[in-house]
Amino acid sequence: MRFSFLNKVGLCSLLCAMSFPVAWSAIGPAGPDYSKAGEEATRLLSSYLKIDTTVPPGNELKGAEFLASVLRENGIEPTILNTSSQRACIYARLKGNGRKRPIVLLNHIDVVPARPEDWKHPPFGGEIHDGELWGRGAFDMKGIAIAQLEALLMLKRSGQVLDRDVIFIGTPDEEMGGDYGAKWFVQNHKDLVKDAEFLLNEGFHIEKGADGKARYWGVDIAEKSALWLKLTTSGQAGHASMPMPDSSTNQLVRGLQKIVDRKIEPVVLPAVREYFKEVSKTEPNSSKSAAYAEIDRTVNDPKLLNEVLQDKMKSSMLFNTISLTVMKSGYKTNVIPADASAELDCRLLPGVKQEEFIAQVKKTFGNPAVKVEVLDWQTTAGSSFKTECFEAIKSVAAKEAPGIPVVPVVVPWFTDSHWFRELGIECYGFEPFEVDETHLATMHGKDERIPVEELIKGVRRLYKILETLVVSK
Repeated sequence: MRFSFLNKVGLCSLLCAMSFPVAWSAIGPAGPDYSKAGEEATRLLSSYLKIDTTVPPGNELKGAEFLASVLRENGIEPTILNTSSQRACIYARLKGNGRKRPIVLLNHIDVVPARPEDWKHPPFGGEIHDGELWGRGAFDMKGIAIAQLEALLMLKRSGQVLDRDVIFIGTPDEEMGGDYGAKWFVQNHKDLVKDAEFLLNEGFHIEKGADGKARYWGVDIAEKSALWLKLTTSGQAGHASMPMPDSSTNQLVRGLQKIVDRKIEPVVLPAVREYFKEVSKTEPNSSKSAAYAEIDRTVNDPKLLNEVLQDKMKSSMLFNTISLTVMKSGYKTNVIPADASAELDCRLLPGVKQEEFIAQVKKTFGNPAVKVEVLDWQTTAGSSFKTECFEAIKSVAAKEAPGIPVVPVVVPWFTDSHWFRELGIECYGFEPFEVDETHLATMHGKDERIPVEELIKGVRRLYKILETLVVSK
């Protein structure tokens, strides 16, 4: 009987729990065997998804040991760096001839929680159903890690001369901020990557439209700074039967209303202008396409701007945003409290200074007596979208999907890239998978899964990008 690829994968998934695949050659005289590479990547990811590295508590050491075993089997000696109990980074380097500076493949081992009762299939089962591999981390980001690992193994097995070292790093604690992961690595072992020029990490994907076709390849070149603020107002405490116009709660409500109602001024960064210009070419909605194409004009036209505001992700690249997330005051209905507070999640465009933005918040709040406390501040500079690495992604996209643009993206969320940008490394967040809205919603949600065929394509895309960047011409 002739088996389809998915039939083979179904059989492989039964075997992957018993052992890791042994080393084999995916590179023949005719070039890479992407089908074999895809089969191996599928088995690896199935095994990896079975390892519960939910944070908290993490237990990422188990994931690091799994990755280390695969590297070691294939002749690449890994180093496990313990960051705390049962938490660890993994580091490995495939040596080149040193003609060019190294590239880092960065991924995180931890995953967010998943409640089994909410899922159609077990979140730590690593099972294949209807051609999709299910499990927490399938996209975010164990699937990307395995695509990176498989591409690295393919380079090793190819025997080709490499002009760059390729560094593989897996970190814990990304979902909790990186104190025991990327931050720890950069603070304690920056010497291991100090010579690196480029870094590939998670960040953005290949956006797939409702018609099932790729719209564009998005590459995260910058992330908005995260500024978390706590605002506290104070007043006289007293009996609620005798209202106080300047009570702490009244002060807080009046000030917060001004912040919520404030007029937000849009800012068009060069990379964002490039993003909208390129995305407009593939936008099927003609009015949105027109709004995107002339974004500088659009932000000054309320009607056109409204077209952009309908897409929260895209419009986030044009504004410094404030989300009111926590409010606290009082302890009894008939008591006016002496203090009231609120917490704000502010996301700032690259280049905006913390102190300047806080001054704007205070001015808008309109009460000089308000106390402003910084709860968290994470910031980073962006990376250029005119580098050899970015061009390599563009060249691979041009061959696979002519006419589909590769665009720089300023994302509103944070990744571990910012820790490495502080070392002067040009960092890019590129997930080599086509992702539609349905699958995007499963990341940090329920029923996370990746189509097996997309995993195979992702391995191929990433290998070609690395081959373009590192193989000696």
